[in-house]
Amino acid sequence: MKLQQLQAFVAAAHHRSLRAAARELGVTQPAVTHTIRELESALNAELMVRSVRGIELTACGLALLPRAEQLLGDMRRTVEAVEQVKGEMAGKVSVGTMPSLALTVLPHAVSSFRERMPLVSLHLEEVTVPDALARLRNGALDLAAIHHVQALDPDLVQVPLYSTQFVVTMRAGHPLAHVTRLSELLDAEWIVTVGADHFPHSVMMAMFGAHGLPVPKRLLRAPSSFAVTLGLVSQTDVISCFTRPLAQRVAPLGIRVAPIEDALPNYDLSIISRRDLLPTPAVQQFVACLRQVTRERIGAVQ
Repeated sequence: MKLQQLQAFVAAAHHRSLRAAARELGVTQPAVTHTIRELESALNAELMVRSVRGIELTACGLALLPRAEQLLGDMRRTVEAVEQVKGEMAGKVSVGTMPSLALTVLPHAVSSFRERMPLVSLHLEEVTVPDALARLRNGALDLAAIHHVQALDPDLVQVPLYSTQFVVTMRAGHPLAHVTRLSELLDAEWIVTVGADHFPHSVMMAMFGAHGLPVPKRLLRAPSSFAVTLGLVSQTDVISCFTRPLAQRVAPLGIRVAPIEDALPNYDLSIISRRDLLPTPAVQQFVACLRQVTRERIGAVQ
């Protein structure tokens, strides 16, 4: 397999179009078609077929795609690592994260990183845990700063970042603003930010279950949408759970921490990466900035 063959295949797979792949690569459509046929010949397998919806991957193509993405990402990182060691501080760092970090320590870490490596391109995105793990494996992400994964597969490694506590949050002036027990919030409407598949492992299940309480029946679901959660908690009587640093950060929006006396779950965050992928100097620098900012800022609000 050659680099150009993998690039053509991945571009066509992403766009589901040979014409769009040709535009991305700056070549002609026949050139893309020829290059992919060379790859199919080298592998002795059909990778793509045409359909009314454009290009469709065969079973072999689906098996190749994440590995091709991973190979291309690793090759890019290899070149960048050499260039960065030579002093050419360019390249790219891709990070997946969650609101608990995106609205607290991440902006300060980015500012610190920018001072040290102003020419490195940063790609930041909010991800769910399943998406983060998949994108780490295919090479789309260099690292994920997300909550601790209890049963992490051995191909990935996680390093603790910090641990904090969940708090119950609601708008200022909420009718239940002065309650002190979770049992007094069972009839309230709560917003849930995880999908149905992950709800059994959610904070709400752990929080109410630890005190022998059922989960509230009135649940408003907004999977992976923190903007929706923020808008509803700040402007309606919907209740949610935030980490303490995050609750402090959004307090100017009129969100308050309820004075709950029951013990609430802790929240552990980690930096997760591929075990077999050596980080470039730029990735190492970003991790150092993230850890330094966490030490300086999180301790003051816990």
